[in-house]
Amino acid sequence: MPNGADLNVTTQLTLEEQTYVDELLAGLDAYPAYYAHMGFANSIGPGAPDLSAPKNADPAELRARLEAGEWVVDLRSRIAFAAGHLAGTLNFGMDGNFATYLGWLIPWGTPLSLLGESAEQVAAAQRELVRIGIGRVETAATGTPEEWSGSAPLGTYPLAGFGELAMVRHHRTVTVLDVRRDLQWAHGHIDGALHIPLHHLLARVDEVPADEVWVHCQAGYRASIAASVLASAGHRVVAVDDEFDRAAQAGLPVTTG
Repeated sequence: MPNGADLNVTTQLTLEEQTYVDELLAGLDAYPAYYAHMGFANSIGPGAPDLSAPKNADPAELRARLEAGEWVVDLRSRIAFAAGHLAGTLNFGMDGNFATYLGWLIPWGTPLSLLGESAEQVAAAQRELVRIGIGRVETAATGTPEEWSGSAPLGTYPLAGFGELAMVRHHRTVTVLDVRRDLQWAHGHIDGALHIPLHHLLARVDEVPADEVWVHCQAGYRASIAASVLASAGHRVVAVDDEFDRAAQAGLPVTTG
């Protein structure tokens, strides 16, 4: 007679495919939105990826694409992006889980342009995007943010640590935005923080107060993405580029639940 584990495996193997997928994903805290599109893509088999260099975009075209609501993504590190970027662009640095988070957040089918320090960086990004089913990049530009912005002023915002956040909260009220996942929040979070997981931020950006916003995650990468989203929406933002384990050490009140 089969034991409980055998019955569980047998049940999984006899479930309808979509039912099995739905139950599997339901057990996860959160999962990238592009997963919903991968089943169909896998069922029809791989096509030949188009990894040819995208058309070069000048500052006027980049501005027009931003104004049209398209995504223009800066591939540079979060430190470089914070120091100066084409206003309105989003930061998904190649030094982190670039494809995972871009595929998680971008509304499927949104035209995409890439900004990189070199043609090699753009090409590497294209290869990663193809693996998650994003096979088309509309335009690209390489070089520096000054070259991408033309005569327009660059966007900037500060980077800080949890120690600086603790000092600031002694002097004035600021919004602390935690963009980590639900399970991370439950494990421990700063008292009084607003919690909007990164993958919900685009839909809930109107919930973020219009005052000064300090945004953090677990280690800095997601905070940079969130900071770029908020900055593009007109918020005054500070990105916390620090490990969350240092929050309590810095004197910030951390609670669980």
